[in-house]
Amino acid sequence: MAKNTSKLDRWLTVGTNLSVLVGIGLLLVEINQNNELVRIQIEQARSDTYVAWQREVASGDHVAPLMAKLGVHDGELFDEMAFEQLDPVEMERMRAIASARFYDYETLYAQYERGFVSEEYWNDRIVPAVRNWAPIWAKLFGLDELSSRRSFIDEIENITAEQD
Repeated sequence: MAKNTSKLDRWLTVGTNLSVLVGIGLLLVEINQNNELVRIQIEQARSDTYVAWQREVASGDHVAPLMAKLGVHDGELFDEMAFEQLDPVEMERMRAIASARFYDYETLYAQYERGFVSEEYWNDRIVPAVRNWAPIWAKLFGLDELSSRRSFIDEIENITAEQD
């Protein structure tokens, strides 16, 4: 009887161990699916932010006229902007726009550092935008005033150093 119990115990142990392995395998599959879902949600949020910005430029009463007054066109460097042309209300709008853009890119950088933004997207889309906005951020705020993330400030400095 003890021999049969010993055999049964071994089979139960093998069965239990196999069940644990199958459970771990299923957990890994679920974790991978959740990671992919998070990446999709981040991509959607990034897209929503970009669309909202473009919609504001296109249909809002403040952004496009402000940029036109400053002579800014999409894709050009902003370092020659003449802020002295702006009245106090326009200057506050510019500060709000610049601050919002900074925090958008800072968040994207945090996602990039964690692998949620591809190297290609970062280099092709974000680096040129950061290069354009950096002179505005420096003139309006000073970079250290805006961020507590030293790594993003270092990245901005690296990006702007590349253009020199």
